[in-house]
Amino acid sequence: MSPTSHHQPRVAAAIATFQRDRELERLLGCLEASEVPISSVWVADNASSESTRKICAARAARWLPRSLNLGPGAAWNAALSAALEEAAITHLLVLDDDVIPSPPTLGILLDALEHSHADVAAPLLFDNNNELWAFPEPREQSLRAVIRRIRTPPESLTALGSQPHPFCWATGACMLYRREAFARGDRFREDFWMLGEDLEFSMRTAARSGGVFTAQAAVSHVPPPPLPGASAVGHREKFLALLQNLSFLAFHSPHSGHLRSYLPGNFRRYIRTEGIAPGTLWDGWCAFWYGAIARQPAGAPSGARIRARNRRPLARQITE
Repeated sequence: MSPTSHHQPRVAAAIATFQRDRELERLLGCLEASEVPISSVWVADNASSESTRKICAARAARWLPRSLNLGPGAAWNAALSAALEEAAITHLLVLDDDVIPSPPTLGILLDALEHSHADVAAPLLFDNNNELWAFPEPREQSLRAVIRRIRTPPESLTALGSQPHPFCWATGACMLYRREAFARGDRFREDFWMLGEDLEFSMRTAARSGGVFTAQAAVSHVPPPPLPGASAVGHREKFLALLQNLSFLAFHSPHSGHLRSYLPGNFRRYIRTEGIAPGTLWDGWCAFWYGAIARQPAGAPSGARIRARNRRPLARQITE
């Protein structure tokens, strides 16, 4: 599909990566196969490596080394700032390194923006079993129950049709933005540490200038399997960061009131995963308090204290 705009779009891709060379190389191959050509590709490499540099060089992607891993928000911002130096760029495709967009994807998202006059468009995201992995939250309440029943790409087209639908927020693994979304210097927040900065920026953009999703674009999201011996403490830290960031978003972002209904389920899942113990309950309460009441995402010092407590040999302390 080709975009319907009278002016030929010029798209730059902005990718955040961290030690995922195989996934990054797969993604760069997908971008090369796009039916709508991509003008430039910018790869912000957290805790950069020589192997990633070589992959970027081989694929004609611009490598942006970063000495530390400060999370995807900071990496995306670095890639966006570099891409926006090109005055001719009209759109920015913001990507995780582990998605697999098909050749028509960019054209479909460009058409969705053209028809809706929104500033951001998102596909539906499916896992490696071709089942719905993450979905935008439709603004139309009647579609919220519909989208939760969807399992496969054909089901999504049958249920939702091919037209764009307004969203409140969307998971940011693959999002197409107009340049205007960044015109006032707006960028991803860098105080989330990880998990949630994409939702926050999509909420902000959708509230200000509109966001849409389309079932016509189905993108696979296939992260690598956990490494052997992956740290249970690391998993717990990420879960707590998610809880703190969701608690923040649910009370302090536009289009977010309905997120409060998501919180109990996520906290129940945390307790089922980590077990009922004083330290588990205390950490969960702290994540909620700091996010919802103290208005602090997980990248704030409060989140760092939660993570530091979990890294101690006896990580289930009740007091800080």
